[in-house]
Amino acid sequence: MTPPRKDRAGDDLDFLTGGGEMGARIRAHDWSKTALGPPETWPQSLRSALSICLHSSFPTAIYWGLDLHILYNDAWAPIPAERHPGALGRPAREVWTDIWDVVGHQFEQVRRTGEGYATYDQMLPMVRAGVAQETYWNYSFTPIRGEDGTVAGVFNQGHETTARIMSERRALAERERLRRMFDQAPGFMAMLQGEEHIFELANDAYIRLIGRADVLGKSVREALPDVEGQGYFELLDKVYESGEPYVGSAVPVELQRTDGEPVERRFVDIVYQPITDAQGQVTGIFVEGSDVTERVDAEARLRDLNETLERRVADALAERKVFADLFETTSALVQILDRDYKFLAINAASTDEYQRIFGVRPAAGDNVLTLLENTPARDGIEALWARVLAGEDFNQLSEFTYLDGGRHWYDMKFAPVRLPDGEIIGASLFGYDVTARVHEQERLAKAEAARREADALYRAYFENTAEALFVIGVGDDGGFTIEELNPAHEALTGLRTAELRGKPLDQQLPTDVAAQVAAKYERAATSAEPISYREIVDLPGGRRHWDTVLVPVMGDNGRVNRIIGSSRDVTARVQAEEQLRQSQKLEAMGSLTGGVSHDFNNLLTPIIGALDLLQRRGVGGEREQRLIDGALQSAERARVLVQRLLAFARRQPLQAVSVDVRELVQGMADLIASTTGPQIKVVVDVKSDLPGALADPNQLEMALLNLAVNARDAMPEGGTLRISAVSAEVEPGHVANLSPGSYVRLSVADTGIGMDAETLKRAIEPFYSTKGVGKGTGLGLSMAHGLAAQLGGALTIASEPGLGTNIELWLPAGGTPVPVQSDNGPALQLKRKGTVLLVDDEAYVRASTADMLIELGFEVVEAGSAEDAIDRLSAGLSPDLIVTDHLMPGRSGSDLAMEVRGRWPHLPVLLMSGYAETDGVAPDLARLVKPFRQADLAAYVAELTGA
Repeated sequence: MTPPRKDRAGDDLDFLTGGGEMGARIRAHDWSKTALGPPETWPQSLRSALSICLHSSFPTAIYWGLDLHILYNDAWAPIPAERHPGALGRPAREVWTDIWDVVGHQFEQVRRTGEGYATYDQMLPMVRAGVAQETYWNYSFTPIRGEDGTVAGVFNQGHETTARIMSERRALAERERLRRMFDQAPGFMAMLQGEEHIFELANDAYIRLIGRADVLGKSVREALPDVEGQGYFELLDKVYESGEPYVGSAVPVELQRTDGEPVERRFVDIVYQPITDAQGQVTGIFVEGSDVTERVDAEARLRDLNETLERRVADALAERKVFADLFETTSALVQILDRDYKFLAINAASTDEYQRIFGVRPAAGDNVLTLLENTPARDGIEALWARVLAGEDFNQLSEFTYLDGGRHWYDMKFAPVRLPDGEIIGASLFGYDVTARVHEQERLAKAEAARREADALYRAYFENTAEALFVIGVGDDGGFTIEELNPAHEALTGLRTAELRGKPLDQQLPTDVAAQVAAKYERAATSAEPISYREIVDLPGGRRHWDTVLVPVMGDNGRVNRIIGSSRDVTARVQAEEQLRQSQKLEAMGSLTGGVSHDFNNLLTPIIGALDLLQRRGVGGEREQRLIDGALQSAERARVLVQRLLAFARRQPLQAVSVDVRELVQGMADLIASTTGPQIKVVVDVKSDLPGALADPNQLEMALLNLAVNARDAMPEGGTLRISAVSAEVEPGHVANLSPGSYVRLSVADTGIGMDAETLKRAIEPFYSTKGVGKGTGLGLSMAHGLAAQLGGALTIASEPGLGTNIELWLPAGGTPVPVQSDNGPALQLKRKGTVLLVDDEAYVRASTADMLIELGFEVVEAGSAEDAIDRLSAGLSPDLIVTDHLMPGRSGSDLAMEVRGRWPHLPVLLMSGYAETDGVAPDLARLVKPFRQADLAAYVAELTGA
């Protein structure tokens, strides 16, 4: 009899299936020209990591080997920009030359320490489209351990945060600019909200004007009752209702600054500018202006002086006398011309201005047109005076440039000089320098334009950003109220600003939740510094994870009176990180299981070999043979258990055959009973006339054991576990969308706590578990579901809280069940004998195997290592066969086989291995899995030696 060959698990490339565009690129890539070699040779650790990478919706890359060759998924492809797709398979140092000074050290740290590394908002100076740019990223590096336990690669996930960082920078800069503008404004400013005109802001200049500091939060009618009846309240109402601004100059206002003090009359230049939201609706009024009382008083005094001067000049002219000394007492510009444009009088202030502007110093008797004959301003000045001499009385605001380049504005009043009978005998000019006022008005206009633009930008960002933004008011008593929520916040939470504005937190949220939220607000308000934290929020759409930032805003009174907050939904990242942790835990468990199973196989090899030898030789009497048979059955069960552990650790591809479900379930009944414990009653009800079911028996056993363990955990107080199987015909429209045909329905039912609708909906999601931290990987149901789907069947779940759960595996029926092979047949009789070189570092394994070979008729030469075997061959030993262990200190059995093939090509080699991994083992090298019986060994020896 010739035993079946066992192909290497690495030859199967199922781990490369799917993965979208990058999956296709990886499959099409010529990896034989790279340091990674063809995918058939890739280790299981790389395969598992790459499979997770390709099927992840999160940007994921794998850096493998000493040179960190890059493999990545579709979501990660935009990150290298124009480097994609050329980055595939290339070393990281060649791809990331521009940022290697940063990430190179991070990669080295992960590989050196074996610990993961994560960073948030990391600045990377990345070159894109040939230009170096400042970019920001959230990413993590997780070590991937190879089969030997060392770090063989790095698992990378992350995403770019450049847009958010830049947006936050611009927003902070703009807020700071507005704050400085508001605080440094020379004029007064205030901001009123709502149709009641509630004071939201008021700068120091405004407080000084009205003489009271406690206006914030009050309406104008409450804060300024002494202004009632002066038209200001009505004017504010009109601006709010019409949406049209109001501009007033030298508007009088009577204020009682302090109770008991007399009313004071002031004059203000004032602008009322409506504040609108994104829909154009007026929500408030921006008040801006300056106290011009001193200017108005000065102008009044000047008007009085002008009137006096005009009367005095008229009298003097009538009497042909000019009293020039009257004009020198004022800083105003005073000039009087006769009808021939000669100065009858001009004061020193005017002479000085002519000197600064035109470079001449006129005196009484000079002709102004002659003095300015060669200046560009001559014609314009003549036209002005001509209008006055023609009888026109007007005001003129003009700009003049000094000879040193300075620019000044003058407010000038022109009037004709008349005799008592009305005859015009000259013209007068009274003016003053208003440059400072003009510049202030220009600055206010620019500030207003900038404020409107900034307000529009802020409003656009507030209304349209995907982040949840909110504004919290901080009361004088330390309480907190919601002032505004942006549309994104309202959409996520279902809360509405209109319903919550002004209400305390304990009236909006449950008491315990309000206390937690208020504690965060209190910390931000007390420290007066921005704080950030992660919180879990129960929203209408389910529980979400938020990263929240609180930025306190200082008021005019020097304390925090408002908190601006923003929250970003990071649920996907948190879930991805949790899935990665579970995946790493599962992979580590698989590696540990594989290693332990290898040791068990080495221990079982001499045990089974010795028991097999004793049984075949008939040692002892009936009682002794019964004990040997019982021990051999226990050892065989241990071997089967180890094989299951290896299958789980390696997640081997399915080998579907027609399985006798009844025999499989009954064979596992004892194992399931011992696994579930004495509190669980296990009932097996499988029909005897079941057809064969298409399945991989090992994987089906694993799925059944997982379902039994889940059922046990669902019955903490005990209960009944029923395993049943029946044949079933499926018609079109089946609940699991099965194709019509014959199936075997394998059912695992329990009387446990059951599942609610939400848990039932997510039960088969990978990594989803309700058992709590450290009590399950969340893979049991998803593995069973995947097994059934891969076989062309399905998994269905029925459950009710308090009534239990019934899980059904629908397996396609067909074929004749494959009978279980017996290992107890007669030993194979070899026709040809010879010499065997036996190599194994385990003395007991080597001795047991040598006894089997000697009993088969061979002479055995033993060696404790591959080096010892090479020395014996080099010294002239010429065996007919080499039987060698695979994993040994120093050179492995596979290395020995390769050297033998090169130097002694006609010498056959049989490899013994107690490990499931086949990396580095030639696919055509005969391999005998430990533990084994003499019949197994004899079959391989017969095939290799031709005996």
